[in-house]
Amino acid sequence: MISLFPFQIKASEKMASRYMSFRDSENRPYETRTIPTPFYQALSALTGGGKTPILADTVYQMRLAMPVEPIVLWISKGKTVVDQTYGNFRSGGKYSHLLENFSVNYLRDLNENQISDGSTSLMALATTGTFNQREQEESALKIYKAGEDRSSVSLWELLKRRKTPEGQRRDLVIVYDEGHNLSDQQIDLLFELEPEAILVASATLRTPGKLGAMIERLKSAGWSNDDLATIISSKDVVEAELVKKQIVLGGYETTMDLAIDPLLERMKLLEERVEELSLDITPKAIYVCKTNINQEEGTPDDPARDFAFRKAPPILIWKHLVDNGVDPADIAVYCDLKFVKDFPPPDNFMLFSKGDSDFDEFQNGNFKHIIFNLSLQEGWDDPNCYFAYIDKSMESSIQVEQVIGRVLRQPNATHCSDLELNTAHFYIRMDDRTVFPEIIEKVRSKIATEFPEIELNSYSNSGSGGTRIQEPVKEEKFIPQIHIEATSAIIPIQRALNAVHDYRNDAVNTKGQGIRAETIQKVASSEQAEIVNTLMPQTNKVTARWIIDREIQKLYPRARGLCLLTDPKLDARAHFTSPAHLALKDVGNSIVDAYINNAQLISDRENLFEVGPVMVNPDNAQSYVNSLHSRYSGLNSLELDFAKAIDNEGHPWVRNPSNGGYFIPLLSKGTNRNFFPDFIVWKDNKVIALDPKAENLIMQDSGRKLFDIRNYQGQLDIVVRLFTMGEWTDNPINRLNEEGYTVWSLRAGRVWGRHFTSIQEAVHVALN
Repeated sequence: MISLFPFQIKASEKMASRYMSFRDSENRPYETRTIPTPFYQALSALTGGGKTPILADTVYQMRLAMPVEPIVLWISKGKTVVDQTYGNFRSGGKYSHLLENFSVNYLRDLNENQISDGSTSLMALATTGTFNQREQEESALKIYKAGEDRSSVSLWELLKRRKTPEGQRRDLVIVYDEGHNLSDQQIDLLFELEPEAILVASATLRTPGKLGAMIERLKSAGWSNDDLATIISSKDVVEAELVKKQIVLGGYETTMDLAIDPLLERMKLLEERVEELSLDITPKAIYVCKTNINQEEGTPDDPARDFAFRKAPPILIWKHLVDNGVDPADIAVYCDLKFVKDFPPPDNFMLFSKGDSDFDEFQNGNFKHIIFNLSLQEGWDDPNCYFAYIDKSMESSIQVEQVIGRVLRQPNATHCSDLELNTAHFYIRMDDRTVFPEIIEKVRSKIATEFPEIELNSYSNSGSGGTRIQEPVKEEKFIPQIHIEATSAIIPIQRALNAVHDYRNDAVNTKGQGIRAETIQKVASSEQAEIVNTLMPQTNKVTARWIIDREIQKLYPRARGLCLLTDPKLDARAHFTSPAHLALKDVGNSIVDAYINNAQLISDRENLFEVGPVMVNPDNAQSYVNSLHSRYSGLNSLELDFAKAIDNEGHPWVRNPSNGGYFIPLLSKGTNRNFFPDFIVWKDNKVIALDPKAENLIMQDSGRKLFDIRNYQGQLDIVVRLFTMGEWTDNPINRLNEEGYTVWSLRAGRVWGRHFTSIQEAVHVALN
């Protein structure tokens, strides 16, 4: 099971609260006189941002506002994605806890009793192919046929009715986790089911046909574009360490083998680093190319030839990998590569060419090198994938920006101390060097739009290697790791829990507000329908334990480790929006405050961070005298000025990479878990961390805990000095002008700001 990140909880709560307001709104428009317009929400989430758990958590909360247990129809385009989602949601799956009390099934396996049983929430998973056929009466699809063992009517008809034995119609929520693939026909068919809500995982969704008309009705009723979409900040995803922090693109105007060789060299170095750090990571590489063409001539490759003479790119790549010592058992060829009976591939050539039929076998193989074209299943996303070779030669239509998501996820959702383990590498082969700037611009545009927090570096090389090189450290240097010592928070947290009211026998404060429901009454003399609004009580509750834990998880997950939610009174159940629910959320907030206010940052000299080598681009690297590495690249103008000023002071120092360097845990609410100071200096048995862009930290009350960090014996180990541009006052904290620099430290327990006109003067004072 996984725990949701704070940004994921905030997103799901935003969508669920919008639904609750929408459901009870008098301004809710109608598709027809009797059919209300569905609630609509588009979720825009970065690759690796966790759209599936966010949508699942949203559905769970929406269910709490429904008078009858709903049916959720979860749709994906491909069978492999559906199977993967089913495995995650079913009992024991990593997301099963997000759908507590849900029955999870494939749509094709449902029967009449499950659809009519309003006592249990139902999740039904299906591909679009399950129902995507227009002429239902003549359709060969099973969903449109009556089953003798199931019902006298079709499954589709049962889903349209979804009536309980008491005559209540169950709400239907449709979730499409690949909204960009929706077609007009699919939308028309789904609207036949008269859903209560539609959730799609795309904010750039085309809105054809009825969907577009529905959205326009919502806008006419007062809902804006912002109301109809929930956008996940890429910054939150990166800081949650779900994706890699850097992308490096290399362009090679050379032969295929000379473009792949530097990939193999870098992969070997990464494997060695993983072994040194004893990490649970298996670096992998993908190779994207055309399939059944002759690599040298661009004509169709002849499958009626001996394997040794074939020129299809997947075969050439496979042979080159094997010739360079890669075990054939570690290589998968996942594409529709043609062979004929009389000229088969070698027995150790692992070909997967049957799409859905052999995807599970491919997935279970855990291959380290995967050769494929763009048809690789959408269900394949392996965080261990660090490298991508992309063959853009011979005017290939393969788009580099389309492959980025394949290499972006971060293993174990944890950034490593070595920045190379937080970096995705692309090796792009091309016939024309003028193509590379165009590729860079397209990728840069995509990065700026979708992944602005991810750093992009590029180089071009027509030879056998890249221009980025590893810069070793000139001497060993260590920094004590920082831990959060929160023992003093145990009693205040327990005091907050002891004060929780026992709601187990409280039938008043645990009751939520009524929810508007529409009942259709037929008038005997005509077929006209009359809509009668009634208020119905909520029927679904959550435990006090769930409410408190969720609030802690949203505000500051580290506090969960000291919060033992074992008291039987926390078994009490309450409705959303009830007085008890609101009071219990306040308890969660109080627990987080108790943790943050009583915790301290402690340095640990027994657990040291070792400064390692860095990657630099010699073309724009700056050399320094006193730095631990001879040179650094990629510094912006402000960082260059600070680096020069620090170097002038004569002490050993290092540029600390934010994508895999030394960090200090933050004691503050919010999405940022850790603070990566830009520069670290060693002086007088102390480590001094300097950060020239710290305005956000200065404005936080908890920022004062960063300044002077002591070890368990009370000795000062780490000093943090923050800098802000301009002149500031410190009581209250406020910017007066933009001249010079203000250095922040701690004096008599209070944040103290000192202003200086030059960087050199500011750095000198900060180090003394």
